[in-house]
Amino acid sequence: MDITQDTNTVYLFLFGVSILASFIDSIAGGGGLLTTPSMLLVGINPLTVLGTNKFQSSFSTFTSSRNYFVNGYLTDVNKNRYFILSFVGSSAGTLMVSRLSDDILRTLIPILLISVAIFFIINRQVKTDLSNYIVLLTPLIFLIGFYDGFFGPGTGSFFVMLFLVFKNQTLLESTATSKLLNFASNFAAFIIFAIQGYVIWELGLIMAVGGISGAYLGSKSAIKVGDKLIRPILVVVSILLSLRILTS
Repeated sequence: MDITQDTNTVYLFLFGVSILASFIDSIAGGGGLLTTPSMLLVGINPLTVLGTNKFQSSFSTFTSSRNYFVNGYLTDVNKNRYFILSFVGSSAGTLMVSRLSDDILRTLIPILLISVAIFFIINRQVKTDLSNYIVLLTPLIFLIGFYDGFFGPGTGSFFVMLFLVFKNQTLLESTATSKLLNFASNFAAFIIFAIQGYVIWELGLIMAVGGISGAYLGSKSAIKVGDKLIRPILVVVSILLSLRILTS
């Protein structure tokens, strides 16, 4: 489907996707596994997909971060330093990906999407304790931020796992911290993509409204709603959409 054709239908479809993706992302992470392939599927240019997605994701991750902060779950004393690391890493990743051609990105993005989905299939629970290797946390935050700027889907889940295994935070504390760092990386990438002209503002604002709604509901429901049902659905949808892009 071409974005220039039947624009209202496309925008309505992506508005719905943004609500669902942000709801899932605020609880389990990985919302970009839905928004990115969905935007590619309707015919949007890959770099514009990344830029517009970062724009709308900034709103949803900020909403989640605020809710977790207000409810007392954003407790890490080093959160400001981690925020800067994620921001800088994402800036570097965004500058790199913006230099790649559309043809390379059209091939690379579905492969990355499927790889991330498979990663989530084989890593359902994190039981490893790496608190003795806390020195590795700083470079890993930078690298995940870099990944988010370069590509993005799954970043929230990677951050959650990082704080579970390195700092022994509770799941809600890890999720809260991950949303803050995800906001940092999204916002950094958005600024660079916007300067380069890779943001569809109207679509981004529409998806932002959906994202705020989904993130608010999801983060409010996080204490009561687990990801045992959400994660398998996320993985299946991601793989199906990615296969559809590869065969289109």
